[in-house]
Amino acid sequence: MRGIKLFINLLNTTKLVVFWKNTMLRISKKTEYAIIALVDMGGNGNDILVTVKDLSDRYNIPREILGKVLQSLVKNNLINSHQGVKGGYQLLVPLKEINIKTIIQTVDGPIQLVDCAVEDDCNCGQIDNCNIKSPMEFIQSELTQFFNNITLQDFKDRHVNLKPLIEIKT
Repeated sequence: MRGIKLFINLLNTTKLVVFWKNTMLRISKKTEYAIIALVDMGGNGNDILVTVKDLSDRYNIPREILGKVLQSLVKNNLINSHQGVKGGYQLLVPLKEINIKTIIQTVDGPIQLVDCAVEDDCNCGQIDNCNIKSPMEFIQSELTQFFNNITLQDFKDRHVNLKPLIEIKT
């Protein structure tokens, strides 16, 4: 029997990729940009303001997209925005208290492998005869919990425990 392993791999300290079977589920670019910006702010100390221009130039991120991402982080009280000539963004929450689940949900909405694992009113044509709903809900729950346990401090420290999350025997 062959097993399918679901695990998280950290690449270049800013890119999370979930491998499942021979396909990949990817973290969105907006989530990557949010992680990059927050880790940068966390490395600067709490008194230093960072501008969209600085972050955009330093990490080659499109300014317009980065500005929108940062505004979503402001709305969720992860960073603060200071207006004016000497304005910028400032981290409000320590990196060790911000997990990847929070970032994904802030920027992109709920973590969702399949519609029926999150939504009550799934429009899937197979829902009445589905034989994978329960396993998918389990994987959904485990993946969400895994993201909940990885903090931005882990990114800053470049240390994440990379072990299989679950193994499904086939």
